[in-house]
Amino acid sequence: MSTGSGSTRRARGARRSISSRAGTTPRFLDVLADRVRGTEAWVVFTAHSLPARILEDGDPYKDQLLETSRLVAERAGLGERWSFAFQSASTTGEPWLGLDILDELDRLHGEGVREVLVAPVGFVSDHLEILWDLDIEARERAAELGLALERIESLNDDPAFIRALAEIVEERLAVSGKSGA
Repeated sequence: MSTGSGSTRRARGARRSISSRAGTTPRFLDVLADRVRGTEAWVVFTAHSLPARILEDGDPYKDQLLETSRLVAERAGLGERWSFAFQSASTTGEPWLGLDILDELDRLHGEGVREVLVAPVGFVSDHLEILWDLDIEARERAAELGLALERIESLNDDPAFIRALAEIVEERLAVSGKSGA
């Protein structure tokens, strides 16, 4: 699941729809807010970067991720102690969305921040782009800068996250008139 851009596709005759509002579903926001609530660290929300050309096509991906981040920060009471960065950009020879997490760590260090909590709002499970980009590369950069860096636990199979997913599916089924209830 991506918390960004919505789409509807046909796959083998079946219609598949991904809600573009998934990242603003209250239960989903609460699960993320619970993971950052109470921290004294600066929170950096992250998501997978995409080629910058998506903005020219009017794709709402970046705006939706920023909205998710803002709503999570609001629910968690972070005030102004948060920012957003992208990660996992590929080297394709074209510009990708930024600011990259490594550059954001540099920026925060320059502003005197000493502790960072990374919250990948655009990812819902542990995989290479979390374990490598954040747990290795970002942690190495933070160490070079003298920053303490932690990452929230991924949502994975957290029962609260699964309930949030079920709520999204049930809402979508109700809208399409195919509710099982």
